[in-house]
Amino acid sequence: MRDVIKVFTSLNREIIKENLCCSCGACVAYCENQNYDVIKMKNDIPQYKSNDTKKNCILCGVCYNICPQTDTIKTELDQLLGIENEIGPIYKIMIARTLRSLFNEFKQDGGLVSTILEYLFENNKINAAIVSTYDKNLKPIPKIILNKSDLIHSAGTRYSVSPQILPFKELSNLTKRFLKENNNEKKENLKLAFVGTPCQVKTIRKMQYFKKIPSQIIKYIIGLFCLENFYYDKFYNLIEREINVKSKDIKRINIKKKVFIKTYNKGNFEIELNKFDSAIRNNCIYCDDFTSKYSDISIGGTGAPEGYSLILIRNQTSKDLFNNMISDHYIVEHNDFNDKNYTEWKENKIKLLKRMILLKKKKNEK
Repeated sequence: MRDVIKVFTSLNREIIKENLCCSCGACVAYCENQNYDVIKMKNDIPQYKSNDTKKNCILCGVCYNICPQTDTIKTELDQLLGIENEIGPIYKIMIARTLRSLFNEFKQDGGLVSTILEYLFENNKINAAIVSTYDKNLKPIPKIILNKSDLIHSAGTRYSVSPQILPFKELSNLTKRFLKENNNEKKENLKLAFVGTPCQVKTIRKMQYFKKIPSQIIKYIIGLFCLENFYYDKFYNLIEREINVKSKDIKRINIKKKVFIKTYNKGNFEIELNKFDSAIRNNCIYCDDFTSKYSDISIGGTGAPEGYSLILIRNQTSKDLFNNMISDHYIVEHNDFNDKNYTEWKENKIKLLKRMILLKKKKNEK
């Protein structure tokens, strides 16, 4: 008997209505790219544009298959990427920070993500990047940037979700802009970097496996360590309730063992992390990927000294990239081996990451 193809009605029933959607935007981005006129994002949730657009669905099943919350092709993807455990493949672990003064004021931890993108732009390895920017109220906004001058506004970490793959619905317009700005260079030369959370990274990998747009132009996937993410309104309402500070007055937020808040003119604050449990996104409760194991490069502040980031380099291309960035003085490595050799130091870092994954699982079991 032929298998029944699962389509958006299935995705809506199994994932969206069950409050498991991670709001990555992949289903809408793909569908809009094909001009099917079926679904849209509203308040970060995919839904039919109207009752009439339901009939426009061609029942291809791509939206269901590329969703990071469905169980399709997990075994195949793990085999393809050499993922044998919960951390993922590791060519090298290192600790580093940026040497680019441009990002010192805005950086989160080591400022590595912005510096990687700057290097890729300056060395013509990418023509564009998908990043998360934000408005005056710190509401995350996904954006395709075409040059390094836009990197400042994307620096730092947002702790509420950005539908990071949604901008790819504008891929045809992006291609036209690229061709115009590069004197009609071949559109095949368009190369992108993508920055996202573990669930968003997994979506990109699923799209690449199925050879779906925009997989053919994504050359570098940078994943962020992620313990949990928060609903925007709930998160900032809790902050306002705790310290009487509105989102527009916040300059920077950093979450480690506590929530650290730096404001423009009202001082700095610390809030116990467990006070935000009610704001954790429901889809995060069922996620056990802390290290963005499907990425090319994973980055986070866990396990790194103040002002630095821990980096998991997952393939030879990424290892070469970091070697070049060090030799060209974009970043500096921090060798905090103390009296340990690298092998022992690496094992200790892996143990730490495993503890974070276990912590994430335990939080999810509550």
